[in-house]
Amino acid sequence: MNHYDAVVVGGGHNGLVTAAYLGRAGLKVALLEARSTPGGPCGGYEFLPGRRLAFTNSPGSLNPAVVAELDLARHGLRFVRVDPTVVHHFDEGCFVGWRDQARVDAQLEAFAPGEAARYRALIAGLERLGARLGVRLDTPPPDPDHLKKRLSDPVDLRLFDAVFDGSLTELLDEHLRSDRAKALLALLALNAQLVPPSAPGTAVGLMMRPFALAAAGASAPDAAERTALRGSTGLPVGSMSAIVDALTGACRQHGVDVRTNTPVARVLHGPLGVRGVVTPAGEEFTAPRVISTVNPVHLFRDLLDDGAMDPAVRDGVLSTPMRGSAFKLVLEVDSLPSYAGLPKDADPDAVRACQFRFGSSIAEVERAVRAALDGRASAEPLMWGLTPTLTSPALTPGTTQLISVNAWHAPYRPHDGPWNARRTEEFGRRCLARLDALMPGIADRIVDSRFMNPVDIEAELGLLGSNITHGDMLPAALFGARPHPSVAGYRTPLRGFYLGGSGTWPGGYVTGTPGRNAATTVLGDLAHEQRPHS
Repeated sequence: MNHYDAVVVGGGHNGLVTAAYLGRAGLKVALLEARSTPGGPCGGYEFLPGRRLAFTNSPGSLNPAVVAELDLARHGLRFVRVDPTVVHHFDEGCFVGWRDQARVDAQLEAFAPGEAARYRALIAGLERLGARLGVRLDTPPPDPDHLKKRLSDPVDLRLFDAVFDGSLTELLDEHLRSDRAKALLALLALNAQLVPPSAPGTAVGLMMRPFALAAAGASAPDAAERTALRGSTGLPVGSMSAIVDALTGACRQHGVDVRTNTPVARVLHGPLGVRGVVTPAGEEFTAPRVISTVNPVHLFRDLLDDGAMDPAVRDGVLSTPMRGSAFKLVLEVDSLPSYAGLPKDADPDAVRACQFRFGSSIAEVERAVRAALDGRASAEPLMWGLTPTLTSPALTPGTTQLISVNAWHAPYRPHDGPWNARRTEEFGRRCLARLDALMPGIADRIVDSRFMNPVDIEAELGLLGSNITHGDMLPAALFGARPHPSVAGYRTPLRGFYLGGSGTWPGGYVTGTPGRNAATTVLGDLAHEQRPHS
């Protein structure tokens, strides 16, 4: 009874995307998810009694092609197009990311004379570099060793070296003057990475938007891919879990057998290639095509035996560091305070509905990361947050509001002992103290709260080391090296076996692109197999 054309292992958003595309193409598909609900960090989770929302907050990187091609609007996905898209807290006053470029430039000029022009020149240079490299997020990745050979202009070559070999700190110091302007881009490049901005290759995170532009082509001037500060996709009604709900609906529409509480114990294979998978209870799901969207380290360590493929591939994947530092806060408050430090022309209600960020300088990011690498919780947590009930009031039945905060950098292994209730509470309170600088008196308005440390998050979501991107997003772990050169193009040496999660190109965050790329690869191979050969 459990025979399919394809089995997808892992029901995170990428697994759902892969399954929906394969089902739409007419394949009989099973999607197997170990947890009781699909979606992973993007799925709904009951943080507080009767209060469900996602771990993730921002859809700024969600691939518009996935939304359109899978007709997710038909399955209830709606976005509120907030303006501004972000408020970034600084001691000197908040930066507000309006959609109006002139208002953004005025704030940059206030940081330092000429800063707006320098900021725009850096963004334009990165976009030019992305176009000339010809890298796209929606195609198999190039060999990283061959990228530079695509360039000839000396200006492009210098910028390539600065982005791929230099550090984020050096790049921003060269092109910008103010700490605040640098911080705006630093949090985009490294927000979840446990790598200091002084490390080589850390500027590559700024290339994801230029690469997305190459995939989008000549899109509208106000398209999400064209906004350097991101967040322009809008906020999904119902929190980020609405994306998962819509993807699940698309899967069911196309006949996908979505199985929750169904962990996979082992990938089955034989002389002709993959045969399917088996659960810990011994239930087999057979198929000539299996696509894994789980963390590659988990896959190669726990689900693939020694005979599946060259042991050197396994050893290479297992050497991937899983350095994470995610900490979660969810607050239910009886009311919201006015934000402190807003520009005089800011609409307070509009600003409170958008994403907020904390991280005042490159030096602060450096300190936070190095503290976590030493096993110490940062004294200045970097934070990204949102009050999703302002755009999704149905998340609470009454008049209370939910504040969802993702904080960094909390060490997965503290130097002085494991995480416990006391340590978790202390770091959560440290985050609250920082939040008070933007939302004065917020602690007095809390009616309920939930703090989750990195070990809690790993246990709930299966995120190894609390690493939300399935590995570092640095040049040596991207492109044709992600997660290993032998499996980087979604295919593997094991016939019929594919990879398609955040551990593959183009990496983590809620894009859906790895899942879409994996499905495209599977369908391309299937079409080739069915094509008459003369």
